Amino acid sequence: MEKKWWHKTVGYQIYPKSFQDTNGDGIGDLKGVIRHLDQIEKLGANVIWLCPVFASPMVDNGYDISDYMDIDPSFGTMEDMKELIAEAKKRGIRILMDLVVNHSSDQHAWFQAALKDPFGKYGKYYVFQEGKDGKEPNNWRSIFGGSAWEKVPGYDNLYYLHIFTKEQPDLNWENQELREEIYDMILKWMDLGLGGFRLDAISHLKKNYQYTNLPPDGPDEYNLAFQYFNNVDGLADILREMKERTFAPTDALTIGEYDQMKPEDVEDVIGENGNFSSVFDFCHTFDNVRDPKWGSTVALFDEYRDQLFAAQKIVNGRGMLCNFLENHDKPRSIDRFLMPEDQNCYSEKMLPVTNFFLPGIVFLYQGQEIGMRDDPKQSIHEFVDKPTFAIYDRMIAEGKTDAEALEQINRESREHSRTPMQWDGTAEAGFTTGTPWFPVNQNYTELNYEKQESDPDSLLHFYRKMVSVRKREDLEDTFVYGELIPEYENESGILAYRRKDEKNNLLILTTSLENGKTLSFSDEIAEVLLNNYEECLVKNGTIQLQPYQCIVLKVR
Repeated sequence: MEKKWWHKTVGYQIYPKSFQDTNGDGIGDLKGVIRHLDQIEKLGANVIWLCPVFASPMVDNGYDISDYMDIDPSFGTMEDMKELIAEAKKRGIRILMDLVVNHSSDQHAWFQAALKDPFGKYGKYYVFQEGKDGKEPNNWRSIFGGSAWEKVPGYDNLYYLHIFTKEQPDLNWENQELREEIYDMILKWMDLGLGGFRLDAISHLKKNYQYTNLPPDGPDEYNLAFQYFNNVDGLADILREMKERTFAPTDALTIGEYDQMKPEDVEDVIGENGNFSSVFDFCHTFDNVRDPKWGSTVALFDEYRDQLFAAQKIVNGRGMLCNFLENHDKPRSIDRFLMPEDQNCYSEKMLPVTNFFLPGIVFLYQGQEIGMRDDPKQSIHEFVDKPTFAIYDRMIAEGKTDAEALEQINRESREHSRTPMQWDGTAEAGFTTGTPWFPVNQNYTELNYEKQESDPDSLLHFYRKMVSVRKREDLEDTFVYGELIPEYENESGILAYRRKDEKNNLLILTTSLENGKTLSFSDEIAEVLLNNYEECLVKNGTIQLQPYQCIVLKVR
């Protein structure tokens, strides 16, 4: 494939609200991101993805945008954003913003005008439809629960569509005038020096507007109807136009939140002339080792391995997936992948190595580099995320007890990833001098950035070494463009693969086994590039992997 600047992306995702507060209001801000740019550079990241910082009422933590060309005052100003772009550029780091164009906020000027005249210009920017038989136009369920339709104030039988919360009305991508407004906005941001965008909920832009009821799939008599608003036929045409008008001319890095990519879709989605640079590989994000169906770390680990290789097989070198373990929508990876009895300094270093050297680009999430953990709550009222309450209410309606529902929420909640960043052992983990918007995990006195910075054997230092191996000048092209060869696929508890080209033969070995494992081994080691133990035990045609060991080898 033609080489592009973004192929060598080592990304770092920031949830600004929880990263660093600089003015004492308890909410992270853009100046806080600027404060820590040197640490991000030292980690080895060359791209930062910022979760939304646009103007927003914050019903869905910024994913409800009320002004696409302004910064929310809680995060700072447009001048702060310009300073961040400039300061990051000095360090060789490009900024991605989180673009949310499936829907806007109900407070956006467009929607406010649409409410005044649903049949006028701005009414056509959204999806309005008359109800049927005294009810909604159909029985689609919102992704966040309840009907996907909300009655328009002042009208007896008129509704607007919202596949997320009612405060997030869906934009009408069939309307060319609306599309032109979006394209103009994207180009203005690229002119300000952005590196590109992460595209939120982008697979929902195209809908199948068949206003017929579907068989209920729950006690509320609604149907999620995902197939009617996810990857619908015609989506590729919309995305292609967006790319040709905005992303291609500006050489932008674009990463789509696009799941369920089929083999026949790869060329259109992330191929040489695909509509995105990359998409996040969600294959491993739906399972949690604490779900009783797994019973052990190894059982989930084997499934995880098979999912990773299956996803790579679908792409088959035709494009680049975005490999990650953590983001703002998932629990922390150590608690998601490792049973409590398997959590230790070796397994915590092994885990990120499993997918960090696969083909594609890579992203880390704030706090992942120090091993931040989930923060279980004692009551549902300790959570703050609206979708959390919707999920809880649905589970109660389905017959779960309060304790059962809370146990599942504590296992699966995305809010675990949103606790404030733990910078040091001072009050509120150094995140704020005020009261944090969401409580700091109380393990911060032992688990924090400052403490790991002073410990050369810490997880933080291991992450830096891992990134430096991937970016090493004589190895980087092999990790980015080299062939992927899975190894030891039939060995339970082993996740291993080879990256190979005409210059290098690189072998990645990891195990989730508490007693380790001895494997047949015929390679000749030229260099041990990365190891979470002091020794690499090779003898008599075997390699002995110690408990939870990970090794990256250059072999002859």
